[in-house]
Amino acid sequence: MGQEMITVPQSEWDEMKKQIKEIQQKVETLYSRETDYVSISELCDWLNISRTTLWRLRSEGKIKTYLVGGKMVANKDEIQTLLNEGKI
Repeated sequence: MGQEMITVPQSEWDEMKKQIKEIQQKVETLYSRETDYVSISELCDWLNISRTTLWRLRSEGKIKTYLVGGKMVANKDEIQTLLNEGKI
């Protein structure tokens, strides 16, 4: 395979580097935190709700989920806070 050189304006290059750095920081934050996550099935069991109800709560913005290592999970502390506040 030959190498190909692509040129982009400096402003676009700087924006791409900025976006890559932001993504890197988010990944590092996810991996460095001592946060407990629960899988979607564990969350449904914990809240005693169906997957359909969970997807509705997600689409309404009431529950946040994250994609970590290709797996959809929820932050246990965030869910507990929502429960304590009666938001779900």
